[in-house]
Amino acid sequence: MRVFVNEFCGHPFQMELSRKLAKMGHQVCHVYFADNTLTPKGETALRPDDSRGLTIEGIHIKRDFARHKHSVLNRRQADLEYGREVAKRVDLFRPDVVISANMPLDAQKILQKASQRHHARFVFWLQDVYFVAARFVLRKKSRLLALAGGLYFERLEKKLMRRSDAIVCIAPGFADFIRTWGIPESKITVIRNWAPLDEVLPTPRDNPWARENGVADRFCFMYSGTLGTKHRPELLLDLAKHLEKRGDARLLVIAAGPGADWLRERSHKVSPEFLTVLPFQPYERISEVLGSADVLIALLDSEAGAFAVPSKTLAYLCAGRALIVAAPAANEAAQVVEQAQAGLVVSPDGPAGLIAAADRFLADRALCARFGTNGRQYAEQNFSIDVIAARFLPVLSGQAQQPEMQPVDLALANVDNGRNQTWKHPA
Repeated sequence: MRVFVNEFCGHPFQMELSRKLAKMGHQVCHVYFADNTLTPKGETALRPDDSRGLTIEGIHIKRDFARHKHSVLNRRQADLEYGREVAKRVDLFRPDVVISANMPLDAQKILQKASQRHHARFVFWLQDVYFVAARFVLRKKSRLLALAGGLYFERLEKKLMRRSDAIVCIAPGFADFIRTWGIPESKITVIRNWAPLDEVLPTPRDNPWARENGVADRFCFMYSGTLGTKHRPELLLDLAKHLEKRGDARLLVIAAGPGADWLRERSHKVSPEFLTVLPFQPYERISEVLGSADVLIALLDSEAGAFAVPSKTLAYLCAGRALIVAAPAANEAAQVVEQAQAGLVVSPDGPAGLIAAADRFLADRALCARFGTNGRQYAEQNFSIDVIAARFLPVLSGQAQQPEMQPVDLALANVDNGRNQTWKHPA
C-alpha cells in the first residue's frame, strides 16, 4: 500500500506510525510543515534503521509563517500555500491512501481534492475540532469575527468530514460530537493518541541536561510544549510567583507560541532563580529534558478544553514523572491521567488549584515517585506501536471497521517484544 501521511505539526508519535508502517512493507511518504516553529518536532531525519520505503519531507512555503503575529487574512493565505505544496507531493507520490492530521481546514480542502484526483482513500485524522479552536482564537480579536469565522469553519469541517472515506477520532467524545453532524458510523474509528516509548525514556533527575541548566539539585516544575492563549500562560506566572515566595522550588518553561511570548515579556516580575523560559530543546534530548523535572504541567482553558487533547501529556507519562493537569475534568488528557493515577487534575479557571497541587507535591516527594511510576506503566501498557499500527491498517485499507480502541491490558501489551515490564522511578 502507498500511504501518504500529512501531519502539519511534525509531532513525534505520527512519525513513529509512519516508520512502523514502512517497516511493515508499505511505501510511506510523510510530510510536515517545517516552517511552523510553534510546535516541537519529532525526529524528522531518516535513521539508519528506517525502511527504504520511507521518505520524510519538511515542507517550506514562501510566505512568512507565524500564526499569532499575522492577520487572519495572511494566516489563511499561508494555509492555502501549504495546502498547494502538499497537493503537489500527492501528485508526485500517487498514493493509495492519504491520512491527514492537524491540517488547517482551507489547506485540508486542497489536499482532499488532490487525493480524489488520484482516487486515493482519504482519512481525516481528527486531532482537534477545528472550528471550536478557531472560534476561541478569533474571539480574542473580535466577537463578530469569531461568529463569522466559527460558522465558516464549522460548515467547512462538516463538508470535509462528509467527503472523507474515514475519520480517526482521538477520543470517544470527538466521535460522539461528529455523530451529531450526521457522519455515518461506518466512517468513524476511535484510536487514542500515544507517545513513542522508545524515544521518551525515564532518566535520573541528575542528568547532563539538568546540570547544564542548573536544576539537578532543586525541586523543579516544568511546562514543555506549545504555549498558546488556550493554555492559560498566566497560571504559570502565578505559580512562579508562589514558588518565589516559598523559595524551595523553581519553574522551568520550555515553549514557543503567543503564550510563551506573553510569559517571557513578564518573566522579569519573578527572579530568574525561580522562573526560566527557554525555547524548544533538541528532540534527541527530550528524555533528559523531561527527566529534569520532578513534576510536569499541562494547561488547557475551560472553553477550549472539550475538543483538544494536549499530546505533551502523553510524552509526560512516558517520561515517568508526576503530572499536574489544569484542564476541564471531561478533557481526554485529564481522564487519562486520573485513570493512570499519574497526577493531579485541577481546574484551569484560576491559579488556586495549580498552586495547591504544587504545594502537595512539595510536601510529599513519595507521591511524585509513585505517580511517575504509575504514568510510565500506563504508557507501557497502552502505547505499543505494534498494537496501534494494527488498529490503523483496517482504516487505511478500507476493511471492516474495528471496535473502539480501549486501553490494553498487560497480556496484550506484552506482544511488544516483552518491553512492558514493571518500571521503577529512577533515583
